[in-house]
Amino acid sequence: MIFRSFFIFTILTSLQICVIAQDFNPIDSIINAEISQKNTAGGVALVFHKGKVVLDKAYGYSDISAQIPMQTNSIFRIASMTKAIVSIGVLQLVDRGIIQLDDPIEKYIPVFSKQKVAIIKGEGFELIDKTRSITIRDLLSHQSGISSSDEFPKYKNLFIQYGLDQGMNRGFKNLEEEVNQIAAMPLVHQPGARFSYGLSTNVLGRLIEIVSQQSLDHYLQKNILMPLEMKDTYFYLPDEKKNRLVKTYFKTTANQLEEVDTALFPINYPLQKERQYFSAIGGLVSTTHDYLKFLNCLLNEGIASKGKMIISKALLDQFWTNQLGNKTFIFGGFPSPNNFGLGVGLTTPKGQSMNNASVGSFFWGGAFNTAYMVDKQRELITLYFFQRTPFVLPPLLSKLEKTSIQIIDQYQYARP
Repeated sequence: MIFRSFFIFTILTSLQICVIAQDFNPIDSIINAEISQKNTAGGVALVFHKGKVVLDKAYGYSDISAQIPMQTNSIFRIASMTKAIVSIGVLQLVDRGIIQLDDPIEKYIPVFSKQKVAIIKGEGFELIDKTRSITIRDLLSHQSGISSSDEFPKYKNLFIQYGLDQGMNRGFKNLEEEVNQIAAMPLVHQPGARFSYGLSTNVLGRLIEIVSQQSLDHYLQKNILMPLEMKDTYFYLPDEKKNRLVKTYFKTTANQLEEVDTALFPINYPLQKERQYFSAIGGLVSTTHDYLKFLNCLLNEGIASKGKMIISKALLDQFWTNQLGNKTFIFGGFPSPNNFGLGVGLTTPKGQSMNNASVGSFFWGGAFNTAYMVDKQRELITLYFFQRTPFVLPPLLSKLEKTSIQIIDQYQYARP
């Protein structure tokens, strides 16, 4: 296994890419049609199967006005794809015996001990006691009761009251300040009652800072990004890489793509300097090549190049095991046929209809329309990155994943 891991990562590092381009013509057609229809300015596709990169291609433009073509090393805001990296960071601490999955969060962040639960009462809210503490497992599986105004619009006034209503949460100077506000705000439901997506991962980011005595940025660099040679993944880009950040667009009523006004929507956070706020819920930028190294490490049972273990197989087995029991996975106000593990979505038999991935495949995406899927059974990883707002391309992302699987199943590339 160690030899196999070293071999695979040697391929990734040197980018000796085995591309069978003609087989992926359907992918080209799908993405180019989206560009023609002004649904996206461009994107990057990366497909990895049984130790080989079989598709690595850029499409369209990273900057329309400057006519800068998209490159396979273009840097994207990966938004909520940050969560998987932070979740693995937390599980590393469990691996080392520093924390336990079922520890109450107030053991490390005492301000959570006084938190209440808000129940809608008439035009206002009634505060009641928690039935139990929030655990680290609750935070990883988004069952804490810490959510967002998007998921619980009836509680929007509460989120506004505590300054937690902005998706980017750029008003805080650091995670400590934000997490103190999260702990002060009442929960939107009892811990463990249901899945509710939102700010839980920022609490985990602060947990990492407290127990490691490092900033989240430094911890991730030392324990995940550097060991995996992820050299293009950052919260804040160095000056020499800022020109590789892809522009973000929205589609106008006249069916034209326009660059997002950063004065109205602060998406240029990766270009800022000397910030101490590290958004665990969605602050990283990365490339498809970098994120592939992370996903392939997980697929390879947590082993990086030269045999270094990033995360144990025992913890990975929990990472991609359903944590919701029989509860419905509700996302964006709608029930999903899939399940959720300790930081990733999980494909169920019913969920296979979305992209034909094997049961137990894990996946997630980001608000600017990036997505990954790891089919463990097929030894297949797909990455499709676009930069568009709002989050309107999931049907396209699922179609690309489904088409990739159809191609792989048809040609069945041999092992390296």
